[in-house]
Amino acid sequence: MHNLDTICGIVGFGLYIPSNRISAKELENIWGIPERIIRDKIGIKQKVVGSKDDHCVAMAIKAARDCLSNTKVDPREIDLVIFNGEEYKEYICWTAGPKIQKEIGATNAWSFDISFRCAATPLALKIAKDMMKTNKAINTVLITGGNTISYLVDWTDKESSFLMPLAPGAGAILLKKNYKYNNVLETSVITEPVFADDVIASHNGTDDPRNPIGSSHNGGLWKLKLPDFKRFKNDLREKSLPGFLNAAKNSLRSSNIKLSELDYIAMVHVKKASHKYMLEKLGADLSKSNYLDEYGHIGHVDPILSLKLGIDKGQIKEGSKVLLLTGALGYSFAATAIKWGKYTS
Repeated sequence: MHNLDTICGIVGFGLYIPSNRISAKELENIWGIPERIIRDKIGIKQKVVGSKDDHCVAMAIKAARDCLSNTKVDPREIDLVIFNGEEYKEYICWTAGPKIQKEIGATNAWSFDISFRCAATPLALKIAKDMMKTNKAINTVLITGGNTISYLVDWTDKESSFLMPLAPGAGAILLKKNYKYNNVLETSVITEPVFADDVIASHNGTDDPRNPIGSSHNGGLWKLKLPDFKRFKNDLREKSLPGFLNAAKNSLRSSNIKLSELDYIAMVHVKKASHKYMLEKLGADLSKSNYLDEYGHIGHVDPILSLKLGIDKGQIKEGSKVLLLTGALGYSFAATAIKWGKYTS
C-alpha cells in the first residue's frame, strides 16, 4: 500500500533521436561481420547515427523541451533537474544540470548530475522519488540526459564489436509528487564490481576540435578499450543475464507485483537471443516488449523509447504493470516498476 502523500507519478516524457541511420549492410562493410549476424544475432537492422551537432547536453536539452511540450508544464514549476546522461559531454569537468536549467527556463530549480551509464534512468527515478518523499520543497522533477558513448567506439577494433549497437540520443521524464497517474513503484539496483576495470577510455570532450564526432584521431586516445577482453567475455557470460533477472525480480517483489501480472517490459537493447531469454524467464513473450533493432542501443534512453513504443502500439494501457529493465557498463543492473494509468491504492 502507498499513501498518496508519498507517491510520485510520471506526467510525461520526451525524446530526441537523431534522424540519421546506418544499415546492417553498411555496418558489415565497416566491421567485416556478415550482415545476417548483425541483423539476427547482434540485433541491428539499422541504428541511429549522430551528426556534428548531436552532443550530449545539446540532445538532453532537446529531449527536455520535447517533454515540456508534451506535458504542457511551465519550466518555472520545476523544482529539481537531474541530468542522467553520459559523462562524455561537450566539455570535461562541466556540470550539465545548470546549462539545461538555463536553456529551458527552469529558473526556480536546482540541479545535479548523476553518472550510471545505461542504467541511469531507473537510478534517476529512484533518486527523484526518494527526494520527493523526504523534501517538502521538491514537488516537480525533470530527469533528462543525452547518450554519446557511441562516439567512443573504435570501429577499427574488432574486440569492440559488442559495442557496435551503441547509438546517440536523449530522453527526458517529468515527475510530480502526488500525481495520480503512472505511479513509480520500487527500484532495484545491483552492481558487479568485477567489471570495474574492463571498459575504459582516455579522452576529452565531444566539442574538442581535435576529435570531431565520428573521427578516430590521435591513435585511439578517445576510444573505449578492453584491457582484458577474454576475461571480460567470460565474466559477462556468467554474470550478465543473472544480474538483469535479479534486478527485475527484486523490483517486482518490492512493488508487490507477481511475474504473472507483468504487462510490459521496457528493456535496453541486448542481443536478440538474450532479449528473448530474459522475457521467457520473466514469464513474458515478445508481445510484451519491443525489440529496438531499428534504433540500436541508445543506452539509458532505451527504456524511455520502449515505453513510448509500448504506449503508441497499445501494449501499455490503463492499469498496465510495466518494468523498466536496464544494464550498463561498469557493470550495473537496475529495474523500476511502474503502475501505468490512474493511481489506485
